Amino acid sequence: MELVGASDVEMNRVMELGFTASRSMGERVRINTGINYTFGKVSYISNSPPCVNCLIGYDHNPNFRMVSVPLFGEIALGKVFYAGAGPLVDFQLSEKNNFTRQSGLGYLVGLEARASAGNFVFSLFSNYKRHGVAPFVRSMSQKFIFQELGMQMGVGYRF
Repeated sequence: MELVGASDVEMNRVMELGFTASRSMGERVRINTGINYTFGKVSYISNSPPCVNCLIGYDHNPNFRMVSVPLFGEIALGKVFYAGAGPLVDFQLSEKNNFTRQSGLGYLVGLEARASAGNFVFSLFSNYKRHGVAPFVRSMSQKFIFQELGMQMGVGYRF
């Protein structure tokens, strides 16, 4: 089904900062959780008449902000590579971004490369995230699901 005349939403300059804690569940399995803060710019092009009460045409906030809490498992694929997957709980902090709220349950899948030097661990985690798949509040309007294909770099310390 093609939606003709719909508005266009585009996310730009998306960045994420966060903290992750891991716990080994044996030699090859780990469980991870943490908290991530995602921010970026929202470009919005409407196909409807401009907002009558707005000075600039549309009531639009270009600053996107969200907090995510991941809980995902990892399994070792040798000594360097790990596969990971699990749910995300997302809380969108920004208002008036002109798309469906992303607060809800999502998921992530990814592949990580990890190297150790003493107690320090260096990692590179390529991942796909899909936010707001099961929203906390259902919307009757067109559904926009924020998706990320990203690379996370990390430095950790083993206690």
